[in-house]
Amino acid sequence: MALRCVVVTPERTQLDREAEYVSLPMFDGELGVMQGRAPMIGRLGYGTMKLQTAAGPERYYIDGGFAHVEGDVVNVITGKAVPADLLDSEEARDALQEALELPANSQEESQLKSIAVMRARGQVRASR
Repeated sequence: MALRCVVVTPERTQLDREAEYVSLPMFDGELGVMQGRAPMIGRLGYGTMKLQTAAGPERYYIDGGFAHVEGDVVNVITGKAVPADLLDSEEARDALQEALELPANSQEESQLKSIAVMRARGQVRASR
């Protein structure tokens, strides 16, 4: 039996697939999930979610959120999930440059800039 990976965005259930292995971009690194993993809840970062399915590997850009693993089900709740093949690496690099140029004169601006930079870097990595 395989894992079941369910990705939910505010608009809809983006993905519901069986996979042998799921790699998640966590806030503080990468987490690999295989069948029989202990239950956990974790904060997602901005980056590439990888699935190894019977049809072959699949990659998606994940825009933060949370992951919940219980039994053999991986639930991903995120603001956005885009197949990595649909990302434009040129647009991602432009977004990173724009994020790096944002002002950081206050604590609030600094936090917004940090999030924009992390998001853009995640898209650059996922678009490769």
